[in-house]
Amino acid sequence: MEIIVSIENEKSFELTGELVDYVSGFKVNHMMWPRVKDIANKIGLELFVDFKLWDTPNTMKTVIESLIENGATMATVSTYNNPAALKAISEYKDDIKLLGVTYLTSWADKEQYEICQEMQPIMWRRHLKRMHEYNFAGVISSAHDIKTIREWGDKDHELLNICPGITVETPDGLPFHSGQVRTTSPKEAQGLGADYIVVGRAVTAAEDPVKIVKEMKDEIE
Repeated sequence: MEIIVSIENEKSFELTGELVDYVSGFKVNHMMWPRVKDIANKIGLELFVDFKLWDTPNTMKTVIESLIENGATMATVSTYNNPAALKAISEYKDDIKLLGVTYLTSWADKEQYEICQEMQPIMWRRHLKRMHEYNFAGVISSAHDIKTIREWGDKDHELLNICPGITVETPDGLPFHSGQVRTTSPKEAQGLGADYIVVGRAVTAAEDPVKIVKEMKDEIE
């Protein structure tokens, strides 16, 4: 299982040099993309751009082309896009890993139903079918969802399981949730079948970020 660290602000960006030898990549949001893209081709790691794209076919295609040109290796795409938008970007499957976003780790179960109007297994079956049809490389989910994902649409594990919502124990013995609702520890995520875990402030807000990452690696190796 691989570790990706989320870079959310200038302070966390300054940590990339310290962490580069210990992680498999960095995730960036809209604000930090202009900063991180400048070093993308130098670090030789995954560059995960978390835009959760949801737009017109032409805009989707233009954004994906720009990400590829600037060194991104992973990009999140909302699976609520219409077929034309998903088809427009499916041709780039060999140039960037398209990652489907359907059910956020910050949503509680009740919120999932209110938003999707579907029970979780039915939701996953419908959206996983779209991911397979349009050449997605992976699915973003809580590690708790992996069992349902495999049973209801990816039984052969063709899609990478990329899992945010990772918590670690703070020095005072309490979990660091980073605002997420459906969380797991790195070891638990590994046991549930995660291929990648995405960790944010549990690392970047720590007193010693490198120590936290090393402890995670020891836990999962």
